[in-house]
Amino acid sequence: MAMTFVEKMLAHRSAQGEVRPGDIVTVEPDWLLSHDNTAAIARIFREDLRRDRVVHPERLLIVLDHAAPPPTARHAQNHREIRTFVREQGVRHFFDVGTGISHQVIAEQVLVRPGQVLLGADSHTLHQGWLGAFAAGVGRTEMAALWATGRTWLRVPESIRVDVVGWLPRGATVRDAALTLVAALGAAGARYAAVEFAGPGLTTLSPSDRMTLTNLMAETGAKSAYIPPDEVTWAYLGGGTPEERALAHELRPDAHATYRAVYRLYLDRVRPFVALPHRVDDGRPLEAVLGRPITMAFIGTCAGGRLEDLARAAAVLRGRRVHPNVRLIVVPASRRVLEEALKRGYIQTLIEAGALIGTPGCGPCMGNHFGVPEPGDVVLSTSNRNFRGRMGQPDAEIYLASAEIVAASAASGYITSPKADLEAPDDPGVEVVQPPPPPGPVGKPTPWPGREPVRGRAWVYGDHISTDEIFPGKYTYTLRTREEIAAHAMEDVDPSFARKVRSGDVLFVGENFGHGSSREQAVTCLKYAGVAAVVAKSYARIFYRNAVNQGLPVLESPQAVDAARPGDPVVIHWETGVVELPAGIFPFRAPEGLAREILDAGGLASWL
Repeated sequence: MAMTFVEKMLAHRSAQGEVRPGDIVTVEPDWLLSHDNTAAIARIFREDLRRDRVVHPERLLIVLDHAAPPPTARHAQNHREIRTFVREQGVRHFFDVGTGISHQVIAEQVLVRPGQVLLGADSHTLHQGWLGAFAAGVGRTEMAALWATGRTWLRVPESIRVDVVGWLPRGATVRDAALTLVAALGAAGARYAAVEFAGPGLTTLSPSDRMTLTNLMAETGAKSAYIPPDEVTWAYLGGGTPEERALAHELRPDAHATYRAVYRLYLDRVRPFVALPHRVDDGRPLEAVLGRPITMAFIGTCAGGRLEDLARAAAVLRGRRVHPNVRLIVVPASRRVLEEALKRGYIQTLIEAGALIGTPGCGPCMGNHFGVPEPGDVVLSTSNRNFRGRMGQPDAEIYLASAEIVAASAASGYITSPKADLEAPDDPGVEVVQPPPPPGPVGKPTPWPGREPVRGRAWVYGDHISTDEIFPGKYTYTLRTREEIAAHAMEDVDPSFARKVRSGDVLFVGENFGHGSSREQAVTCLKYAGVAAVVAKSYARIFYRNAVNQGLPVLESPQAVDAARPGDPVVIHWETGVVELPAGIFPFRAPEGLAREILDAGGLASWL
């Protein structure tokens, strides 16, 4: 039976001969990643799961990177708890403040190998798929359960193939290619799917380029991303053992495997590309936004702070100065990147141009510190996300671009091209070879016996609401109590929500609800505020999984979402599987199987 990479991988790791999309398998990951969220995971591990010892401490990868160095006393206390946990559990792979961003550090340390499984409490964990590994993000509670048991369940995803052909022209970067691909697929185009890259164009891409491609697939909703190992990969890994090479070859997708959709990325057609506020998939060729004044520029993150990015920025800024109306912040992705950039003179060039250099880490990306925008700021960034409030300021606009474009624009004071001879693309760089099937409507209702009806009011919001808008990232590591977390529910969508919501109320939302970060508080803030259920047209994968793990019912009913009006009385009839609104009675699709079992138990901790 022909299988994709992810199907082969999950069949292999679950000791099954074959699997199909939708199958549930149990796997034991090789690696478990967490960062500044480790302290919160440790509290769940001890208080909710009532465990004392991690079953496989040698598999833990812990990196302090999101608020590094700590900007407040609460952040410092968070780091102290993590260091204590590391000592108590005997964690060998611990990387303290200043080492860098987890995804970059893990790649530099060459810890994850082809054919291995990495699960991380971070949505960009799929970054490591560039090595031919299966890497996916999970939430905090699930990570605590992994510490306790060493294994978890995974749903086998469908796969999407992207055939990469040609080579990048002068003046274009893989960053432009990745943003072009995200715009073509859309923010939900790979929702709950594994993205496989294939084709001869991959051989033209460096390890850094490949990391950028897999990293940014998180912005399409992908569960994982995969690039098959080749000689570039093996050279990076120091050669690879015969056993590793044999396994990697065995896991390559079959020629006649079934894909949900197939795209072709023409590298030679890629031109400079920019994502507009507040959507990563709302992209335009650079010439469409030329001349837009900016007030802040940021070069950094796991998708834009590597050595190649700093080299390109330094080349653009050599002999120039940052515009007086612009603040340019540069945060290397790791200490190793910083050291090499110092040796090569890139940092000196950037400082002479007027840039501020930050400690290696995530920096301003999620709005913790070292570069929170002012109200009204227009920011041009190499980050991987630009959701409203993502950098800690909901009243700022964030554009995304390559390091060259950011550097050139920082010097000019407006969005500009690093090349004088900017050439517009003749045609798009992405072709749809096999379109994805259209989503089907909810037909038969999904009865859920044994539950009392929910009676409350409707709160109605739109499509593509990110976890940053549901629960801003700037509160992630400092708020602990239920009351504190509930007080900021839906803050950047509706500031009045947390004050006015009542126990039993129901949220009605559109497509791709909860996309973005794996932040579990995006679920718990709603639960603690009293929300009894969420009814959506569709959900982002990690939000859905987190909701199940927290015992918050997540229902799908596009018809009910379209019919609901703010303040409507709502009744959810579990026994018959319908939502009753003034506009009518509508069927819903509810979680089934293991997911329902976990929900009925009140969440993953109770189920375990």
